[in-house]
Amino acid sequence: MTAPVSAAELDAHRAGRLPAMERVVEGVWTVPLAIPPGHMPYTLSYLVEDARGGVHLVDPGWDLDENLDALRLALGRIGRDWADVASVIVTHLHPDHIGLAGRVRTLHGLPVVLHRLEHEAQQRVAALEARPHHVRDELTRWGVPAERFDEVRGYATKGARVVVEGDILVQDGQVLDVPGRRIRALHTPGHTPGHMCLFDEGDGLLFTGDHVLPKVVPGIGLGGPVDYNPLERYLHGMADIARYDGCEALPGHGYRFRGVTARAAEIARHHLKRTAEVAQLVGHGDPGSTWETASRLTWSRGWENMTRHYLIAALRQTELHLELVRGGGHVELLERWRVGIPGSE
Repeated sequence: MTAPVSAAELDAHRAGRLPAMERVVEGVWTVPLAIPPGHMPYTLSYLVEDARGGVHLVDPGWDLDENLDALRLALGRIGRDWADVASVIVTHLHPDHIGLAGRVRTLHGLPVVLHRLEHEAQQRVAALEARPHHVRDELTRWGVPAERFDEVRGYATKGARVVVEGDILVQDGQVLDVPGRRIRALHTPGHTPGHMCLFDEGDGLLFTGDHVLPKVVPGIGLGGPVDYNPLERYLHGMADIARYDGCEALPGHGYRFRGVTARAAEIARHHLKRTAEVAQLVGHGDPGSTWETASRLTWSRGWENMTRHYLIAALRQTELHLELVRGGGHVELLERWRVGIPGSE
């Protein structure tokens, strides 16, 4: 069972408004940062003090002037300024997390810390986008109907992608250079290829980025092409999060909470219920294209209401579910998480 840690953050989440800055433990603060309309209301950024007087910024948020101002004010509230910031640590490549990192580096000369595989993922995405017709080819592969092709192509090309090269590239298990703290990088692929969580061993804090969120189910396969199934990798990795169950989870959105193992199980089962739906369709014959399959699945928004980046994410994830089922990888996962295929009893 999950339990919120901060009543104020929970209230703000329910109201869809920006919460106030809060102290987590000695030397660690949340700094909520705005996101443009059409997305989640805010990103939870974090300031972490080290033993030498430096401050480390985790996930600087969307590249907005108001967020730059919010970070300046947050530093001032703890008696610091940009001259005290030692590094910018980014959990993954999405603009609501990495967006401001490039501007902060340019303005203040700060190194950006990324997982090595996320750095490489950005390079692959850039190479893909340099290919003519890559969006058309993807939509054709999904079987997007002709009458909606231009509409969906518009959604696929409107994504706010930001490329910020990493200055310090870390690997799974590596302890970051935060003097006086043992903050370990944990490679947690699925949402993106090089997504990383951060485990502060001393204070028992787990910065989860978008790997585990308290209410929203993270999308999968949203970081460009890879040579494996991101959904399968994500679901296998969710079992590993159990070792951090005693930690306070510091997510990228929503509110701080405890019970990360229970929440990970909820998320895994949510994804696998959709896998089971796909397995049922495949078991009854060819379900058709990715588009046709997606239109027959259960979506919280309702398929008929899917637009913009939500529709693109739904199609990408349906493709991953189809690959997982057709490759047989779903069997072990459904058994592990005790999810049954509808109509199979």
